[in-house]
Amino acid sequence: MNSDRNYKANATIRCFIAIVLDGHTKRQLSRVQSAIRSTGIHAGWPSAQNFHLTLKFLGDIPEQTLPCIKTILSEAIADKARFNITFNRLGVFPNARHPKVIWIGPDKTNPEVVTLQRDINSKLNKCHQFVKEKRFSPHITLSRVRHYAKPGTLKKALKIETGTIKIPVNQVHLIESRLYSSGAVHSSLFHANLKTS
Repeated sequence: MNSDRNYKANATIRCFIAIVLDGHTKRQLSRVQSAIRSTGIHAGWPSAQNFHLTLKFLGDIPEQTLPCIKTILSEAIADKARFNITFNRLGVFPNARHPKVIWIGPDKTNPEVVTLQRDINSKLNKCHQFVKEKRFSPHITLSRVRHYAKPGTLKKALKIETGTIKIPVNQVHLIESRLYSSGAVHSSLFHANLKTS
């Protein structure tokens, strides 16, 4: 999408800020997703093309705020070096009794990604008053549970060995999300690069 687009008055756009994954990482995650699917759990399965690590969901925002958001993103990561995150654990939101999302994430806190998210989040309020979210929990959604999940099936799914999946963090993207009956289509509107060490 052209970054020089003309912003329409009162027009809104559905966006989020995320770490976009490379092809190798998406293939690794797709294998884990397939293993979860093989347990027979009734769920929706996001396309591997849409796998990403959300740093901040912006929602439907005025198009006129996009230039400010791009500037803030560049400023927020200007002094940050590239790093890796290790994902190796499956979990659910909100809890195992009422699972809605099956995700993969780290088994311990990664200070670099927490600082990155915090700095972006705190600076964005200069552009728009965004909804305050709960505590940041880095994860990638692999499945959205649609029906009641039998405890035994869910337990089997969460015991799947993910292996160690190393996610390189080199860029931060502003993503537009368009919702269709066939699913969401994501497009990168802008990205800012982290420093090479």
